[in-house]
Amino acid sequence: MKSFGGWLLVTGCWIGVAIAVAFVGAQQIPVEQQVHIKYNSGQDVVPVYEGWERVPDGSFNMAFGYLNRNHVEELSIPVGPQNTFEPGPADRGQPAYFYPRENHFLFRVNVPKDWDKKKELVWTVTANGKTNQARATLLDIWEIDRKVEVANTGAGVQVSNELLFRDQPPTIAVASVPNATVSAPIELIATVSDDGVPGNRKPRPQRQTEPTLKAEGPPSPVNVPLPARPRPPQSLSVIWMVWRGPGAAIFDPEGYVKVADGKAAVKASFTKPGSYVIRAYAHDGLLRTPADITLNVQPPS
Repeated sequence: MKSFGGWLLVTGCWIGVAIAVAFVGAQQIPVEQQVHIKYNSGQDVVPVYEGWERVPDGSFNMAFGYLNRNHVEELSIPVGPQNTFEPGPADRGQPAYFYPRENHFLFRVNVPKDWDKKKELVWTVTANGKTNQARATLLDIWEIDRKVEVANTGAGVQVSNELLFRDQPPTIAVASVPNATVSAPIELIATVSDDGVPGNRKPRPQRQTEPTLKAEGPPSPVNVPLPARPRPPQSLSVIWMVWRGPGAAIFDPEGYVKVADGKAAVKASFTKPGSYVIRAYAHDGLLRTPADITLNVQPPS
């Protein structure tokens, strides 16, 4: 049960979608195709509690991610009534810009060592008119270790437990940049170092399975363009994303950028003016480390 703490809500969400689709569209779409309906926009965001881990000082970290049920739509939801934590400060470092689909182990909230194991820390997100919550506790069933995180965010490399727990996360720092202008690319540079573990490795081969459901009716009437998801790296790399901001950023190159001579650089251009937090994750194939940079984007002159 512990090994799958980060996936329970995701699975439940898909079950809910399947049931809702079957009920609403039963007369329009063959039953065998109803579970295949995908939405490019208009759906909600489900905050996900991944589990908790012990910190050497005796406190605890609660790990969170989210599921944006849209396959295309990216949502800006500023910290506030529609993106909040309770009890305590509403701002716990959570994202305020939500990319499509599953995004696991994105941030952690530290709670003190005297936090009651049954006390809830609740993350509430309202998107497209629907409110969802992740309720985090320190109950034993939610305790996780490094293996759970790597299973959700790693590159699928084959490593021993000894190597997994010997690996140290990479370090990363992002150089400050001057203010940007909408549609005018700027360069973002990350300085990265690592212990060389696990090193360059081949991905684990995918197990081939026979399909369990064969749709014999006409193609699904819903045609959703699905953007390619970045593949986890097989060597030390950096990926960039909007953490908070009013609009999208376009990174070139997109996806994971391999570190060369301790550096990884991209060109970034922004679609809307405003204040942005850009997050860079350094990923060694097993573990990753975030670093943030805040910048202001001005309207075009």
